[in-house]
Amino acid sequence: MNIKKFKRGDKTKLTANFSVPEFECSCGKCPDTLINLDHVAKLQKLRDDLNASIHINSAYRCPEHNKAVGGETHSQHMIGNATDIVIADMTPLEVQDACESRFDGLGRYDNFTHVDSRGSKARWDFRTKAKPSKASVKISDKDI
Repeated sequence: MNIKKFKRGDKTKLTANFSVPEFECSCGKCPDTLINLDHVAKLQKLRDDLNASIHINSAYRCPEHNKAVGGETHSQHMIGNATDIVIADMTPLEVQDACESRFDGLGRYDNFTHVDSRGSKARWDFRTKAKPSKASVKISDKDI
């Protein structure tokens, strides 16, 4: 894993379309952000292949914020190895299908898709029975 530490407020461009602030913890208090640069490269490849903008709902989370949002105890977010994403003009199901062969970890949710680069395959599905339409997709850290 190619995990690097960045200071809060660092505006470094990581790829053609992603920069450090998009990966910072949403709590607003953490001095540092951990980011797996290989994971970011996978996100960039996905963006390029789909020719679509990717919105990151959640990336790095400090342990306190991870607990506050109900994240898993050993969440990949806490080591800078995961992102929860929404892609413009795509339903979560379409995003999930596009990510299936690209990422090690894939979590299926009604309003977003979790992807990570943990080094081993992991899959889970927390969708409800209702299938969301494109209009119902929300871009919010509260959904995580």
